[in-house]
Order: sequence, then structure tokens, then C-alpha cells
Amino acid sequence: MSPSDHINAYPIRFIEPVVLKDGTLIQLRPIHPIDSNQAEAFRGKLSSKSIYDRFLGYVPKISSKLIERLTNIDYTQEMAIVAEVQHKKEKEVIAVGRIAGEQKAGADIAVIIADDWQGKGLGSILTNYMIDVAEEMKYEKVYSTVFAHNTRMLEILRHRGFSIRIEEYNIRYAELILTTTN
Repeated sequence: MSPSDHINAYPIRFIEPVVLKDGTLIQLRPIHPIDSNQAEAFRGKLSSKSIYDRFLGYVPKISSKLIERLTNIDYTQEMAIVAEVQHKKEKEVIAVGRIAGEQKAGADIAVIIADDWQGKGLGSILTNYMIDVAEEMKYEKVYSTVFAHNTRMLEILRHRGFSIRIEEYNIRYAELILTTTN
């Protein structure tokens, strides 16, 4: 995909302003290759625990190849939504939600939030938004694998209607059947 194809395919319909519980205005929007310049800065806002919980114990090494893979996506097959806040003339990425699908039968959804922004309602907002995006993308279901100790995320998923089952002693599998009309 050439850069011009990517720009033409950019799904502007998924740009959405939201307000956090504390009144902070946040912009949700699809990730774009230009976000690669903020990847390391965003990584620096995450504790080891946040990364460990998001990647279920695997801690990916940041490389230019990984950054390109995560920021230059095919919007018809997957989606990544960044949450950003405006600081004077500069925008800061504070969270990322991602949908990775399997032939429209189901999509894995995951959310990671900068540590300083956790506990402000952004996890619920971004999770709900990712589910709405998955429905619009015509996925039949969404699922997420979560550590049992990640009670905040499990509560968000439970509140949204996910069925949650024990996958392993410390892993939970959450699934939500979507009401898309194909």
C-alpha cells in the first residue's frame, strides 16, 4: 500500500471526541503511520506491569519493524484507535485500542492506557468504542484474553456483557457476540 493509498483509505468516520470523568477532552481516531514518531514516547508512559498485563507476560521489544507493523495497518482487516489529548500545540497519545480479526468470524480486542491516565474512565470508553467499531466492521464476535488479576479490565468487559470463563488458572477468556447485520 503506497502512502497515498493509505491516506485515501483512512477511515475518518472513526474520529470521535469524548470527555473523561474529570472533564478532559480526548480525541479517539484511527492510528496512522505518522503515529510511529510517538511510539517510543507512549511506551515510556507504560509501567512494566501495564505492558505485562496487556501482552499476557510477553514484553515485545520495540523495533522500527514492529512500530511500522502496528501503525501502518489495513483498515479493512484490523483497526487500532488511539486516544490523544491536546497540550497547547502538541498532541499526546495516551491509549491505544486494537482489533485484530479472523475473517470476520471474530476479533481479538485489546486496550492499553498510559499509567497516568488509568482510573479516569478511559478504559471503559475505549473498550466500548472498540466494540462499536468491530460491529461496524461486521465482526460476529469480539473476545479478549485477560489475566485474572486484571480485575479492572475484567469488570469493564463484564459490565459490557462479555461472558467470561477460566482459560487457565490465571487467565480469563472473555467473549461477546455482536449484533451485526451482514
